[in-house]
Amino acid sequence: MTLSKLFGRKLKEIRESKGLTQQELAELCDMQTNSIGMIEIGQRAASFATVEILADKLGVDYDELFNFKEQYSMERSDDKLISDLYKEVKNFDNNMLKYMVSHAKSIRNLVKKEVQG
Repeated sequence: MTLSKLFGRKLKEIRESKGLTQQELAELCDMQTNSIGMIEIGQRAASFATVEILADKLGVDYDELFNFKEQYSMERSDDKLISDLYKEVKNFDNNMLKYMVSHAKSIRNLVKKEVQG
C-alpha cells in the first residue's frame, strides 16, 4: 500500500473520530471537498503545507497523521484471519465498533460453549 493511501486512510479515521464530514473539514481548511476526498483515497498527495493545516484544524500533532504502522502491519499480517477481520472492521464508524466490542465477549463465550459441547 502506498504512503498516500496510508495517509489518506489515517486522515479519514481522524476526521471521522472528530465527527466531521469531508465538506466540514474542507471548509475549516479552506479547501475543496473533492481535494479532501482525493487525499483520503490516496489519489492526491498532501503537501507539507496541507499537512500542517490539516493537523491544526483537526487538533492533532503531525505525527498522529502519520501514525499508521499498526494499520500497515495488520493489512500485511501473516495471520490471514486477523488480516481478514481487520479489513472488515477498518471502515466501521465508532458506533459500529462500540457495538462490536460490546458483543465480542458474548460471542467468545458462545463459541466456547459450542466447542466444548
